[in-house]
Amino acid sequence: MSRLASGLDARDLAGAAFLDVETTGLAGGTGTYVFLVGLGTFQDGAFRLRQFFLADLRGEAAMLTAVAEALSGCRAFVSFNGRCFDLPLLETRLALSRLPRSVLTRPHLDLLYPARRLYRRRLASCRLACLEEALLGVEREDDVPGWAIPALYFDYVRTGRAGPLRAVFHHNALDILSLAALLGHLGHLTGSVPPSDPGDCLAMARWDESEGRLAEAAQLYEVALDGGADGEGQALASRRLARLYRRLERWEDAARLWRQRADGGRPPGQRLEALIELAKLEEHHRRDYAAAEALTRNALSLVEITALREGGSAQTTLTREALEHRLWRLRRRLAGSRGEPWPDADVRGRNAARPACEALVPPGGIGPPFPP
Repeated sequence: MSRLASGLDARDLAGAAFLDVETTGLAGGTGTYVFLVGLGTFQDGAFRLRQFFLADLRGEAAMLTAVAEALSGCRAFVSFNGRCFDLPLLETRLALSRLPRSVLTRPHLDLLYPARRLYRRRLASCRLACLEEALLGVEREDDVPGWAIPALYFDYVRTGRAGPLRAVFHHNALDILSLAALLGHLGHLTGSVPPSDPGDCLAMARWDESEGRLAEAAQLYEVALDGGADGEGQALASRRLARLYRRLERWEDAARLWRQRADGGRPPGQRLEALIELAKLEEHHRRDYAAAEALTRNALSLVEITALREGGSAQTTLTREALEHRLWRLRRRLAGSRGEPWPDADVRGRNAARPACEALVPPGGIGPPFPP
């Protein structure tokens, strides 16, 4: 629950209302009516589904009053995109009917957001129907699409024919049942730490990292790498884990991963980043300026080779200039550590002492763009 909904516990979910509404439009606003409210609750060991239908627009206040009474005993809400759609629409309709809105102030778990955190990189869509099929093994047959529901209700208002609305009631009931099943799936996944699937480990690690749970995120990245994450997932886990090690001041672990990423078989972008990070570690943490200088030279050579093969770019130029400045600074620090003189009396002398950085000083000797 600390991942799914901070502040909620199992008792809140036991008394939660699983909520889904059908409306006369998808844009919201005061002109949009809520004509069907589906409400699922756990009662006496069973799951109870109730649907409140607006059979006549003149009876909106009565329907909303019945919904509010049903919600009054609930401890929390569970919805799918209810934070941005269902609850704001219900609040608007209650306000227009001059009914109290305090019933909507319960804690709210919107399953869209944890589903996106876990699956947006792995599924084509995080719509509820797609999650049902991919995670729950449920494929709806002859289900009415959401965009067609308003037209079916308007047809009922004009003609009084209720038959076509059976598909809408069935659609709403399936949404409510899917909310309960999806919550069970997400709760089981996030509660089994670490998950057995490397993709789940990566998704939860990114989630924990974004929430500041750095130690937990590092553990999940480690499990993902040990569990066989490959390709893009392996590169992502290795990169993020090395950065987490650095933030956690686990310098040796970070250096080990950066050295692996600097291997010659890696793509140039990964190797360049690893060389730069290793140079930073040697310079700022270990104070080994000679090792940092060698790594920076390797990174500069890699930039030059990549530019020759793939063509230069603005980003390549910026990277080269930053590396040239780092190399000049390391030379100065290395000379200082050895007690050697460093000619920096003026700009021209400083520039002559670092021929690899000539591009950093524009013609005319205005001065370097970085402080010494």
